[in-house]
Amino acid sequence: MKKNKYKHIIYIDESNILSKVGNSVYVCVYIDFLNNDNIAQKIIELEKKLKISHVHWVDMPWKLRIRFAEKIKDFNFICKIVVYKNPIIQDEVFKDFLIKVIKEEDLIYKIIIDGKKSKRYENDLKAILKDKGLKFHKIKFMSDKKEPLIRLTDFIAGFYRSYLDNWGNDNAYIYSLLKHKIKIPN
Repeated sequence: MKKNKYKHIIYIDESNILSKVGNSVYVCVYIDFLNNDNIAQKIIELEKKLKISHVHWVDMPWKLRIRFAEKIKDFNFICKIVVYKNPIIQDEVFKDFLIKVIKEEDLIYKIIIDGKKSKRYENDLKAILKDKGLKFHKIKFMSDKKEPLIRLTDFIAGFYRSYLDNWGNDNAYIYSLLKHKIKIPN
């Protein structure tokens, strides 16, 4: 049996990218290729248990955010986060972010990005990544309502941006729960 060369599926989202002040946060959540469906199912089950239609940082009260963080802290994922000071030029920052977080040894199968972009934009991203020698099978753009792991990524992006811009007890507590999941690339 041929061994699968891929290791990860990654999910990308951002927080506060249109602001003129504060921080913009880009997050790349790495999920093991073989564990992808398991974690997606856990997110769906957790949303049902918490009685929410879907996780979205901005729409969640603090008590719910904390309960969600307490449940996901043991899920099998890591995330790479890059912070930029606002205002930013979104396309340039996004390309910089991809180059910082995706490394050749990551063995990426698929990159799933929150939102919808044109085919030309997708082709530009592929060209940038290939030019840097970064390999992957495909890039896909998807709505968070359709993909539970994009919702997880949204939660991490929203939390970390809030942690940087509004440091307080709730943010500090969530950070203490999830700090072992966070990597800040050089």
